Order: sequence, then C-alpha cells, then structure tokens
Amino acid sequence: MDNLPRFFFYLSGILIVTVAFTLFTSELLVLINNGTALGTILFFVFGLIYMNIVVITSRRFMRRLDGPTIAPYLFAIITFLPPSVWVYLYQGGANASPLLYVMMLLIACGTGAYFGHRLGIKAQIQFQDDLKKHFEQEERLRSDSPQTNNKPTEN
Repeated sequence: MDNLPRFFFYLSGILIVTVAFTLFTSELLVLINNGTALGTILFFVFGLIYMNIVVITSRRFMRRLDGPTIAPYLFAIITFLPPSVWVYLYQGGANASPLLYVMMLLIACGTGAYFGHRLGIKAQIQFQDDLKKHFEQEERLRSDSPQTNNKPTEN
C-alpha cells in the first residue's frame, strides 16, 4: 500500500487530538451526567466534536486515494477508544453510568465515519478532476510556447 505512511500519520494525529481533547475537557464530564440544560448542550457538543474529527480527517485522507477504503472506519475506532476508556476511568465512584456517554460516542464516531467516507469519495472525484485540468493546462502551455530549439541558426 502506497499510502501506509500517510495512513499512520493521520492515525497518530487523530489519536493525539482525541486524547488531548478528552483530557482537557474531562472536568466537563461531571456536568453531562447532572441532567441540566447545560449538560444536555455539552452532551451534543461533545458528540459533534468527535463526529467532526472523524469526518474531517477521513475526507482529507481519502482525497488522494483512488476508490473506497476502510480508513474512515478505522479512524472512527481510534477516535472512539480514548474517550470511552477515559470516561470509565474518570468516573471513580460517581453514581451516574457512563453508558449513555459511550453510546453517544459510538453513534457520533459511526456517523462521522459514514459521512467522512461519502465526503471522501466526493473529494476524490473533485481532486482527480482538478488534477486532470491541471495536466491539460500544462500540456496546452507546453504546446503553445515557442520552440527555441527549432529555430535555424544564423552564421
């Protein structure tokens, strides 16, 4: 696979971003479980953020590929694992179950993979069209440029 180094670069980037976001916002997990309006808003914001991490990374990675791939689903798994493990570790002795949060993560990462794959295919088509136009324009410029090698020399 030609894109293996690129794939691992994106995978490690997702892991770093997800772990950092999870650690920096872990104090807000208590607010999600308290049932207030702020907790509900935070619940949906967390879902949107994790979904967008997967969508954006998948679309960007798939842009230079040729055809469908399972990379968005692997990105979703790597995005899902750190916060789902952390919520069980961070829970400590709290009464509220983190099951609802983990289910939200599962849905957010799954929909992110689905939409990321679809947007990645669209980005591939656009990238290939742009590349084709670029090569056609370059070929046209080469054929229109004056040939300095074909001029007769004067002695």
